[in-house]
Amino acid sequence: MSARNLDPGLAADVPDTDDVGVANRRAARRSRALSLASFAAMLLFWTAITGSGLWKPVVDPVFLPSPLAVLQALQKLLNTGYQGKSLLHHFLISLMRFGLAFGFCIFVGVPIGLLMGMSANARALLDPPIETTRPIPKLALLPLFIIWFGIGELSKTIVIIAALFPLMSISAMQAVRSVSIRKIQAAESLGASRWTIFRRVVLPASLPGIFTGIRMSVGVGVTMLVGAEMVATSDGIAWMALSAADFIQTDIVLVGVLIMAAMGYTLDRLCRLIEARLVHWSGKD
Repeated sequence: MSARNLDPGLAADVPDTDDVGVANRRAARRSRALSLASFAAMLLFWTAITGSGLWKPVVDPVFLPSPLAVLQALQKLLNTGYQGKSLLHHFLISLMRFGLAFGFCIFVGVPIGLLMGMSANARALLDPPIETTRPIPKLALLPLFIIWFGIGELSKTIVIIAALFPLMSISAMQAVRSVSIRKIQAAESLGASRWTIFRRVVLPASLPGIFTGIRMSVGVGVTMLVGAEMVATSDGIAWMALSAADFIQTDIVLVGVLIMAAMGYTLDRLCRLIEARLVHWSGKD
């Protein structure tokens, strides 16, 4: 109901929903404009210090090629590939490694975190091994994983899982434990079963915290992807960048870095979009 249809004495105190919608759309447009301006500023700064062929570069192109040189390197990679394999092949291999590990942690790690948050016995059983292994640098375990699981895709996927699993499970557990006890008690007083309380109260209230853990895992996962492709592989975007660095092909290195940055940014935006659809009430209390 619009504020204009309320009692005249109350209308002045209630914001018009139409006005709120207009304000929200303006805020969204302003946010997009600022984001574009931020990207443009970074590109202009990069162009300014590298010259892009228009003036003498401040930084030696060997250390930082211009945006134009990186774009030309990307075009060459799209046409001829790298080390006998297409750029699309390298990208899909990296995406597969990341996606398998990320999906496993969402469909296994998050439910385990929810279980630990709901059950003290499950928390007592599962929390010690997770917390004990969480501080261990996962790249230090990569040689061990290769010994155990071979030099194939399994060892590379497991090293990413080892980094993401504790992060997602602990985030889910903490999200459950932060749910207001009053909401649970209110549901219990109405005769709700344990499953109903979880489905209608605990899970919806936990989703914002769960999505925070998932979004944090995107950046960690991309970082671990680089480590996973350092050893015993001959394809992947991170491997391409690392291999090009050995030959001081900085333009190809930057192409790989930018592709991984774009992949991480796109996945983060996708998580935000899903969160906005599933947890549209978050922050509106």
